[in-house]
Amino acid sequence: MPAHLKSKRILEEESPGCYIKARYVLALMTALGTLNAYSLRNGINIAIVNMTVSRSPNNLTTTGGCTRQINVTRTDDKLKDADFEWSITEQTLVMGSFYYGYCVTNFPGAWMAKRYGIRIVLGVSSLLCALLTLLVPLVAKSSLALLVALRITLGAFQGVTFPTAWVAWGYWAPPLERSRLVSITLSGLSMGYFVVYPVVGGIVSSFGWEASFYITGAIGIVFAVVWLSIIHDTPAEHPRISRQEKDYIEQSIHGDKIPTKKEAIPWLEMAKSVPAWATIASHLADNYLTFTLGIMAPTYIARVYGLDIKSVGFLAALPFLIRLVLNLVGSSIADMILTKRLTRIVTVRKLASVLPLTISSISLVILAYLSCNIWPAVALISVSGGILGLTTSGHACSFVDISPSFGGITYSISNTLASVIGFIAPQVAGAFLSDNLVSSWKKVFWLAAAIGAFGAVIFLFFASDRIQSWAKGEKTKEGETQEIKVLI
Repeated sequence: MPAHLKSKRILEEESPGCYIKARYVLALMTALGTLNAYSLRNGINIAIVNMTVSRSPNNLTTTGGCTRQINVTRTDDKLKDADFEWSITEQTLVMGSFYYGYCVTNFPGAWMAKRYGIRIVLGVSSLLCALLTLLVPLVAKSSLALLVALRITLGAFQGVTFPTAWVAWGYWAPPLERSRLVSITLSGLSMGYFVVYPVVGGIVSSFGWEASFYITGAIGIVFAVVWLSIIHDTPAEHPRISRQEKDYIEQSIHGDKIPTKKEAIPWLEMAKSVPAWATIASHLADNYLTFTLGIMAPTYIARVYGLDIKSVGFLAALPFLIRLVLNLVGSSIADMILTKRLTRIVTVRKLASVLPLTISSISLVILAYLSCNIWPAVALISVSGGILGLTTSGHACSFVDISPSFGGITYSISNTLASVIGFIAPQVAGAFLSDNLVSSWKKVFWLAAAIGAFGAVIFLFFASDRIQSWAKGEKTKEGETQEIKVLI
């Protein structure tokens, strides 16, 4: 057996009685947290289809041999008085402005989660985001500039969400369950699209676009209250965790040396880490593909194929339903392979990132040359977005693989850069589509495909599963050095 598969395994003793494991409760709540976050940020991607009528004078579009009139017809007469005459550039600004604030708070979010704990940081930020969402209809009717400012503020409060989750798994996720637990957290991302898009589409169609913000905002408040009521920062601080589960988590992650919240961060060594940058490159590529599909797919389906709001919501959600299934199935297979020690961790991580990034990119290139037949287009969009669910067992886990103690910090750096893509992707798409020609979508899809392929190549050649040297002997603020041993 290869040397890398011969390390000592730690088994979990059975907890007495009918016991629900604390780490699984945390996994469920982080999944609901990401679902809540995506519902608050993405509901507007569907609602904006009925909120707006394009001012563009050029409504005739062509692609290949297909000529089509862009659909600017209202699907709900009750919304006539609430329409906004925003250009496609203004619409993409509203959708993408969220990420101007989001990219600023990723690192502070990870630092605050390490310093003050995951419970307070995620709970308070979720509550503030929900309250802001309730204000969207009033602000939108007041001023486009104020709506953009609100979206930026919403992004700033929500930027702490994923870094906080990665800090949590640095304390809570045993190595052999890491793929599964991280994938459960990220399942909320997929649900945030495939649940929210059709639901918001139905709400908008039945009750008006304003109702979609009131309902998602109210649900966000409920989530924040529940999170603050039942979540605790670490196994050591949890009042109801069993001794067996607590010992298993702490021993499997850290051996006999448990890190404190006062660890000094090795910034220089982290910045020079090639595996860290390879993981970041794959994350950036994944995000660009996801943002292109998640933000622009509803507009593409509605404007190019002229569908009503309910159909747009359902079809735009399909890729994320597939993504959720592959997310959960792929992570279970990944953990099974690692538990049986069939191959190296880095092999699993590379397969789970490189393969889906490549398939997603190829699908977008094919989509760029389709005619105006909607069903092949929906199939390719579904494949391109859905296959990315496998990446939760790839680069998403690599942040914790290479540094359990600083996984939240490295992820926050990556997510900050990836969040910049969140406002760049729709703005670039808006610039490409300013002429209102369907053929301009080729540029959108080709650029996304090129970025996806680049991320796949970098991760293939430079990713690692080894705990980095800068993560093994962290110095605390008191000057003490702790040796962290991870048993895999």
